[in-house]
Amino acid sequence: MKRLNLILGILLVAASLFAIRSWRNAQRAQEELRALQAEKDELIQNQRASALEQAQTRLADQSDPEHRELLRLRGEANQLRAAATNAQKLQAENQQLRSENQRLRDNAASAASASSSPGGKDPFARANWAFSGYATPDAALVSAISAMKDGNPKAYLESLSPEEQARMSKVWENKSEAEIAAKHQSDVAAISGMQILDRKTISPDEVQMNVYIQGVNRFEKVIMKQVDGQWKFGGFSPDPKK
Repeated sequence: MKRLNLILGILLVAASLFAIRSWRNAQRAQEELRALQAEKDELIQNQRASALEQAQTRLADQSDPEHRELLRLRGEANQLRAAATNAQKLQAENQQLRSENQRLRDNAASAASASSSPGGKDPFARANWAFSGYATPDAALVSAISAMKDGNPKAYLESLSPEEQARMSKVWENKSEAEIAAKHQSDVAAISGMQILDRKTISPDEVQMNVYIQGVNRFEKVIMKQVDGQWKFGGFSPDPKK
């Protein structure tokens, strides 16, 4: 009996020693596993950091053809956007200027029509005839008739369109300057003033005006033509009724 208990005690001690040794081995294995996992995580993190650093270095490298092409395309896209914005802005400004110019032309036409209408103040009375330049059809007409009143054939010829100059040169071909001056003064002697009743735009460079000639009580259709930016008297439009 004592021998059996001794054997059982020895076996129990051996089993305990084996269990302790197995537990220690398991502990060491877990520690090694944790160490390996930590090493693995560190390697993965290092690889990611290295890859990111390489990518940033490649993008920062101005000698990289792909990077240069990317920058060029971005620059062109920015320029195109800026050009489109400027074009829209200029288009809006041009439209505004056209509207303003049209408004000013309409106002000027209304003012001219009102000032020259029958019964209103006559700006073309004989007392007001003087050289007025050639900036407008009205001014050019006054300049022409003023030259006739003053007996100045050269000034009158200057106030004519090229076609009318050629026609009048043939009419005056055998007449002296004094004879022409006297004829002009005689032609306008009975005229006391003019009224422009209406205007008709034939083309951007030609205007037809219906004029009432006071003193002789006659209506005439006058042609005014623009030549090199200046308006000139183009003669009288024939009346089909006559």
